[in-house]
Amino acid sequence: MKHWNDLEGTIFFNKLFSRPIEIREIYIHSLTIENDQPSLSIGFDIPDFPDFLPPKWENKGYNTCRIGLTCNAISNLQITNLPRREIFIAKITRENEHFIFNAKSENASIEFKSKWLSMAGPSVYINCPEPGDHSWPA
Repeated sequence: MKHWNDLEGTIFFNKLFSRPIEIREIYIHSLTIENDQPSLSIGFDIPDFPDFLPPKWENKGYNTCRIGLTCNAISNLQITNLPRREIFIAKITRENEHFIFNAKSENASIEFKSKWLSMAGPSVYINCPEPGDHSWPA
């Protein structure tokens, strides 16, 4: 899978972006694991910013786009170090009836298989990073 636009649940996403958005760098903010499902939710920023903003988002100073994935029927979950203040290179591939999500940074990684992936968001916000936080280059 090459673009975020190809995932399930991207109707709103596709209305905000005029072009396909490549799956590549992400800045992870949250990981939530539901053991009884089993499911995993991951929230992260992407370096791309929407070019078709709804009126309520216009002229507010927003500069960062956040999306998330809801991943159901996960297996083979491996997390090496907790991701913190690092850029990850993300890849999503398809293997038979499963998606394989892989995100690696210099010091951490997250990998798992999921039977279903769907996108949550996007949302936008004003990123005013603290020292040590990541800010996308303009």
